[in-house]
Amino acid sequence: MDRGEKQEKLVSLFKHKSMSTFDQDLNKEYLLGQFLDEIYAQLNYDFRRIHESDLQNKGIDLIIDHNVKEYYIDEKAQLDYLGHSLPTFTFELSYLKNGQWKKGWLFDENKITDHYFLITDIKIKTQNIEEGFKSCSITSVNTNKLRTYLENIGLDWDTLNDLDAQIRNSDQEKNIPLRDLKEKEEGCLYFSVQKDEKPLNLKLYLKWLIEIRAAKKIYPF
Repeated sequence: MDRGEKQEKLVSLFKHKSMSTFDQDLNKEYLLGQFLDEIYAQLNYDFRRIHESDLQNKGIDLIIDHNVKEYYIDEKAQLDYLGHSLPTFTFELSYLKNGQWKKGWLFDENKITDHYFLITDIKIKTQNIEEGFKSCSITSVNTNKLRTYLENIGLDWDTLNDLDAQIRNSDQEKNIPLRDLKEKEEGCLYFSVQKDEKPLNLKLYLKWLIEIRAAKKIYPF
């Protein structure tokens, strides 16, 4: 086998592995969606799950009807941390796509999300995820309240965007303190240089989000 054939084989294996991983992630999301629908039914929500890509691209996974009003919900799940209970959640500020900088979902003006449903502390029934999920926690975050609070303490988009540029042009990574937040109680920036998309996130404590009344825990009771 010459060098060219070896390269073609490696590319083929890589594509197969990537597609397999992609399919696995989609399957996780599908199974979790089914589990969450059962929970929403227990909560007596009048809801419908969204499958249209144009609405999903606007930050809508779920629409809940309440008091003659529709609420647009974006579900954010810690599927990479199955079996772990983390005190924080990361909110995306920016990322790279094919080497090009992109604005993250937290301040994306194209999103029309009313609430983020943060799905954490996710546990599966057995080692085989096909057997389904056993439990999770759901925290609802009001998008407008969160953004307004951040802006009021000096963490508006312009400020965070300036920090984004500085961080991406430095050797900083992982936990990066912010003067406006207590790192061990409220949050910090988190730069994941090890990931292909190199996302810069705002890592916030769930307890703090509830304390500032930008969020509330809706499940379990």
